[in-house]
Amino acid sequence: MIFVTVGNSIKGVEFHRLIREMDDIARDLKEDVVAQIGFIKDPPRHIRSFSYMNYLEIQDYFRQASMIVGHCGVGTVINGLGYGKPVILVPRSKAQGEHIDDHQFELAYQLKGVEGIFVVEDVAQLRSTILEVRRLLERKELQPHFSDKRVRLLTFMRNYVEAIRPEMEK
Repeated sequence: MIFVTVGNSIKGVEFHRLIREMDDIARDLKEDVVAQIGFIKDPPRHIRSFSYMNYLEIQDYFRQASMIVGHCGVGTVINGLGYGKPVILVPRSKAQGEHIDDHQFELAYQLKGVEGIFVVEDVAQLRSTILEVRRLLERKELQPHFSDKRVRLLTFMRNYVEAIRPEMEK
C-alpha cells in the first residue's frame, strides 16, 4: 500500500495537483493507494481517501505503507524515515496556490541526497519516481533509515520549523 499525505493544510490552499496525479497513477498500479487529502472536495476515484485522520491512524498508515508520497512537510519526512519507508516529496508551490510561501522547496533542497528521500518538483515525474522506488525496494537496493546524519537532519528540521514559525503565524 502506498500512503499519500497532503499534511495539515489551510483551507483554500489545497494540494489538488498531487492528489489528481496520484489518482491517475493509482488507476494503473497493482497496489492500493490510501490518501489523506485535506479539504479537497472532489474525492479521487482510484484512491481510498480521508480528509484527516487522528495521530494513531496516521501512524498506522505510515507503518503499513510500502512507500510514502506527500508534501514536503517535516512530519512526513520524520514519520516516513522513522518507519524505514522511502519518502517521495512533492513540495507545495506558492505560485500554484498550494501554500502561502515556497518553504517546502527550500526544505526539499536541503533533503536532496538523503538516503530514502526522493524529491519530485514536477508531478509529471511522479509516476516514474514511484516505479523506480518500487524497483529499488523489490531488489532490496533501498533501505530508508535515519543514517548517522539523523541528529544533523533532525536538528536542521527543528531549526527550520522554528525559523519559519513567525512567518506562518502572520
